[in-house]
Amino acid sequence: MAARLFACMAAGALAAAAPVSTAPVTARYRIDQTLTQDIDATAAGKGKQSISFTTSSFVTLTLSDSAGGRSVRVVVDSMRGDSTAPVPAEVFDSARGAEFHAFLSAAGKLSELEAVRVSDAAARVQGFLSDFFPWVKAGVRTGEQWADTSSKATTAGTDSVVVKRVTSYRVVGSETRDARKAVRIASEYQSTVAGTQPTPNGPARIEGAGKGSGTYFVSPEGLYLGGDWQLRSALTISGAFATEPLPITITQTTKVTTLK
Repeated sequence: MAARLFACMAAGALAAAAPVSTAPVTARYRIDQTLTQDIDATAAGKGKQSISFTTSSFVTLTLSDSAGGRSVRVVVDSMRGDSTAPVPAEVFDSARGAEFHAFLSAAGKLSELEAVRVSDAAARVQGFLSDFFPWVKAGVRTGEQWADTSSKATTAGTDSVVVKRVTSYRVVGSETRDARKAVRIASEYQSTVAGTQPTPNGPARIEGAGKGSGTYFVSPEGLYLGGDWQLRSALTISGAFATEPLPITITQTTKVTTLK
C-alpha cells in the first residue's frame, strides 16, 4: 500500500521554461526522496504500524524545440532504494534506461510523463519521478506570484484514487546556487485525496488532505537548479476490516540536485 500511496501522492505539476535556443537542452539530476507512513490500526486489531524508506534516482532530461512548445525526454540513468523500500531492488535495476516523454507548451505547462515502452519496471517507478520538476517561469522577478491546480488519478483494476493539489509560487529573492546566479522560488501546497484501493482484507476507502512547502532555484537563463520540499498528509482508511476509520499520516520529502 505504501508504494501505491507514494506514487499517487507524489504526482503533481511538472512544468518548465527552458532557455531560448534551437539546440536541445540537456540537464542531469539526482532525486532523493523519503516517505514515512504511520498508521494506527488499533481498530483493526493490529496496533500502530510504521514504514519509512528512501530512494535515489539519477535522470537525464532533454528539451527539444517542437511546434507550439518543446518536447521533453526523461531517461532513468539509475535508481535504488534502501533495504526497507517496498519496490524490490531488481525492479529498480530493470528500470535503468526507462524513457518517458512529455510536451512542454509555450505557456510553460508540461503534460504528464508517459512511458515510451510500457514495462512493469517503468510503471512501478514512474511515481518516483512525477514530482521532481516544479513550475519554472523564465525571467521572473522578486515578488512575482502565480498558482497552479493539478489533478492526478490512479486507476488499476479496483484501485481508483484521485489527488488534487493547489500550488502557489512566489519569487522571494536572488542568490548564488552552485556558483551560479539564481532566483529563489518558494512554493506552498494544499492537497486532497479521495478514492478506493484493494487490500488483502477487502476494498478500502481512502480520503484526507495534506499541505506542504518547498524552495527551488532557477538560473537567469531559465534552467532549473534543484531544490527541496516536504508534503505531509493526514488520511483515513476505512473498510470492513476495521470497526472505525484508521488514521494514516504520510510525510514525503524530496531533494533535487543538479549534476555536472
